[in-house]
Amino acid sequence: MIKSNKLVKTIFATSVALSATIATSSFAAPIVVPDAPQIAAKGFVLMDYHSGKVLAEKEMNTQLSPASLTKMMTSYVIGQELERGNINLNDDVVISENAWAKNFPDSSKMFVEVGTTVKVEELNRGIIIQSGNDACVAMAEHIAGSEDAFVDLMNAWASSIGMKDTHFANVHGLDNPNLYSTPYDMALLGQALIRDVPDEYRIYSQKKFTYNGITQYNRNGLLWDKSMNVDGIKTGHTSNAGYSLVSSATEGKMRLVAVVMGTKNANARKTESKKLLS
Repeated sequence: MIKSNKLVKTIFATSVALSATIATSSFAAPIVVPDAPQIAAKGFVLMDYHSGKVLAEKEMNTQLSPASLTKMMTSYVIGQELERGNINLNDDVVISENAWAKNFPDSSKMFVEVGTTVKVEELNRGIIIQSGNDACVAMAEHIAGSEDAFVDLMNAWASSIGMKDTHFANVHGLDNPNLYSTPYDMALLGQALIRDVPDEYRIYSQKKFTYNGITQYNRNGLLWDKSMNVDGIKTGHTSNAGYSLVSSATEGKMRLVAVVMGTKNANARKTESKKLLS
């Protein structure tokens, strides 16, 4: 269970208190709502999942580099294709030279090898848990024939869920001047993943995945935090973007979606996200 969200509960209590005071007195004292916590990030937002209401934010509409948060949309498109029966988890995918792990030195990958055959289920987990750039390209080619055609699908879906300040330029999130998003748009994407493709979203809670004898751990450190009920979503990092995290946690019937973009290191994205969710 996550700790009670102080900002959310204070706003709720304030609303109740204000209503009661107005009913009994025309000389009500001013009600003070505390400021949002100080978050060390280029931009952040805290959203109530069910209503979409923004509970706290800074620079939530500022366009920033999303890095591997991009893979949330890659995953969302895959989830939609699975839901519609256009692909199957047991489908075989032949790894092309474009998707070869050697094309992604010094970046996260699943370590797929050119010419090998890999199941959709494995590639999907490689994207979500291992953040594999190679797996992203392999799935893009399997679904759309090419990475560029898949990116068109990503941008179409982004438009359909209201991501007005986002443009995708690749499937993995490596730096590109035409790749950008905002904290608010990433919160919308997190909300859509949870709502629209629940089977896909459930994979985000898995802590590790082994492929080809290599075990890699989910980089979302909040999954190990026993003081909170975090069940996703995704980290991102490049030298240009900094360290980012979209996370979601539940308490009872409440679910929150938090986004921090552009923190200084991997630990900071975890601690700053926890400030929002706690």
